[in-house]
Amino acid sequence: MGFAAAPLAILIGVLLTGAVVLVLYWVRPEPQPITVPSNLIWRRVLDERRRREDFWRWLISLLVALLASLAVVLALSEPAPAGAGAGGRVVLVLDTSPTMAAAAGGGTTRWDRAADHARGILESAGPGTEFLILDTAGQRGGRSFDDRRAGLEAVAALGPVFDAEHALPDLADLLDSEAATEVVLIGDGVRIPEVPDGVRAISVFEPVDNAGITAFDVRPLPTDPGRFEAFVEVVRHTASPDASVLVLQIDGAAGASVRRTLRVEPGVPRGETVPLAGFVSGPVRAVIAGAGADGLAADDVAHAYVPSRNRLRVLLTGEESPYWEAALRLDPRVSLTRAPEGADPFADFDPGAFDLVVIEGDPPPEAPPRPVLIAGSGSADWLPPRLGGTTEAAVTLPMRSGREPHPALSGVDFGDALAREVDAFDPAAEADPGRGGWRILAGDARLGLLAAREQPLRVLAFAFPLARSNLALQPDFPVFLSRALSWLTDVEVRRSGLGAVRVTIAEGGVFDAEGREVPSRRIGSDLSFQADLPSLYYVAGGGREVVVAASLLDRAASDLNRSAWAGEPSAAAPPGSPPVATLWPILALFALVLLVVEWVAFHRHVTV
Repeated sequence: MGFAAAPLAILIGVLLTGAVVLVLYWVRPEPQPITVPSNLIWRRVLDERRRREDFWRWLISLLVALLASLAVVLALSEPAPAGAGAGGRVVLVLDTSPTMAAAAGGGTTRWDRAADHARGILESAGPGTEFLILDTAGQRGGRSFDDRRAGLEAVAALGPVFDAEHALPDLADLLDSEAATEVVLIGDGVRIPEVPDGVRAISVFEPVDNAGITAFDVRPLPTDPGRFEAFVEVVRHTASPDASVLVLQIDGAAGASVRRTLRVEPGVPRGETVPLAGFVSGPVRAVIAGAGADGLAADDVAHAYVPSRNRLRVLLTGEESPYWEAALRLDPRVSLTRAPEGADPFADFDPGAFDLVVIEGDPPPEAPPRPVLIAGSGSADWLPPRLGGTTEAAVTLPMRSGREPHPALSGVDFGDALAREVDAFDPAAEADPGRGGWRILAGDARLGLLAAREQPLRVLAFAFPLARSNLALQPDFPVFLSRALSWLTDVEVRRSGLGAVRVTIAEGGVFDAEGREVPSRRIGSDLSFQADLPSLYYVAGGGREVVVAASLLDRAASDLNRSAWAGEPSAAAPPGSPPVATLWPILALFALVLLVVEWVAFHRHVTV
């Protein structure tokens, strides 16, 4: 209950208890008639002194009973000692930015210290105090105040969040409210540098050296898909003005590994391109290490996945096209099969015999059960809807600025490409999810010239036959074709930061690099899971497999010392445990001791 919660009720309980004990001791039992010898009457004078002793015994017994009963009542009320808070409202705002995961002294992190401070404030406040727990990532919203227990549970559920924009919650209504007695911000001052008036800041910032990987990408060489190279960017933040030496190691599948020693100027990112001789398709991991302390382990490792196949079985069907045959045979991965002219290549089609189908001309009525690269006119239910009619248009890739380029078009320039007999796709198809989830990659707002779809099988479709254009004569066409083949046939790879990840997939589960299942939940058509550590995560189901390469790769998160509170001393140890927890057991023990003393005195005839 607590004094602050109901002082009047406790006072009434104390008074009533004392009154009951007094009445019970004041009421004497009715005397019983006893036959005694007459000579006892003559000893009355001698007994006067003994009666006075009985009165003192009765008084001592009364005092012991009063003290024991009142101690029990006070123990049940869980009293707070002098100096403890007597109620009110406290707002705690916890900084959950990525830099709060930085190492601090004693094997702890900044977040550990912030959580300790928050728990100390919660436990040392008065029993009637109400709390509102907020965070900078917006995980906790609303303005509902709770008791101490709910506040402790809220703090335990929070932690550094890597995939959110961090900002101080809107505190205007709380600062203007008379009910909010105190607003406290606990953080390191890196992402939240400014503190509004009326907010008490508790700093857990401590400077620490750190090195991190801020960019990592591995791709096959366009001219030789069997060879790979990696681009790595590393950064070093240290108090020393001298360049630091970092060791970079890149490991791949089948035991492939390469190591580099890099000299990195403090605060200056350094990019390095590393040829990966002997690497094959599969997972790739980059790790850095250096002399001295490192404040954040999450940015020391980065992951990638190279899904390029060494051999592709391709079936070419439709109209005769020397462009397709010549371009496909130039790719060393391709084993090309030309379908017999005049025959239906899909009548007895064996999906296990081919990895990809290339179609020049009119599409078949049903989608082949393999990924498709098609160039031509004509409509089918498995293709995006067309506008109807033919027109001449200039093909410009990519289609629109400001949009992330498709993997097949990244860095490709087809500015001089022209096409004839274009049966354009309807650009409205990509805005209508009911039409198959198509994305228009090339064209303009009126004409769709190149479209792509990922589900249920990947399709890349040109709105014109390749033979009716000069697209195959463009210098970047071999690069485009190599990347298109990789995108169509390889395992789908997604890059992701740490935190919540969502993958659109019909059904399936999520597994880590060790094959352990990762907890996930379905949100509409997406499967959502939490990538808490840098690693590869595999999302499989419905005939698809998506590899998620989760890494931090964040310059702002690696700069742990960019704090506006750097010149201020870090907060001391958090407040101690609540003194409330030490008073009521003492009172209960005191009442027990008094009852034992009264019991012993009664049986030894000290008080009777």
